[in-house]
Amino acid sequence: MKGMADMEDLGKLERQLAKCGYSVRIFENSTQVVREVSRITKAKKVGFGSSQTVAEIGLIDEIRPSAAALFLHEPGQAGEIERNALASDMYITSANALSMNGEIVNIDGTGNRVGATCFGPREVIYIIGENKIVDNLDSALHRAKETAIKLAAKHKRNTPCVRTGRCSHCYSAECVCSITTIHRKQPFGVKVRVFVVKEHLGL
Repeated sequence: MKGMADMEDLGKLERQLAKCGYSVRIFENSTQVVREVSRITKAKKVGFGSSQTVAEIGLIDEIRPSAAALFLHEPGQAGEIERNALASDMYITSANALSMNGEIVNIDGTGNRVGATCFGPREVIYIIGENKIVDNLDSALHRAKETAIKLAAKHKRNTPCVRTGRCSHCYSAECVCSITTIHRKQPFGVKVRVFVVKEHLGL
């Protein structure tokens, strides 16, 4: 999908995500989504995956005073904070790509972020800018790979993709592409909210 999604596209996407079992909302801007997330995280233990989207909208500082506890992942870490996040009441992250078929795609180096979206927290919230919406699963996987290359460069990883700008399916010790997840519907036992924001957010 080239450019930003129009209202008809967003309506179709909203219906498809609901068909996949997700609780879906479309927000006009990041201020609205921060307000809503602040409301539903009060007195809750909240885990976070490393997310440029979350950082851009200032969500952590906004909910910190009212949440029971926050568990914040740092890229490349896999310690007690990340394990506590897996047992939190709610887990908040973004996605590398979201297809019009409702598939949510993420690539992860450590696995804590994608693991938490599969099982552990009772609720998961995805905050996804409309720039991440693509036509189909193939496009979503392609976008996720491109995002992983950007993240590897951002964190100064010594990987072939940083040097060439192209994925070589490497097995480098610093590779950020250990695990790829495709969510095609809401998992059993987890309430998943998909909040789509009509702004360009994240990578």
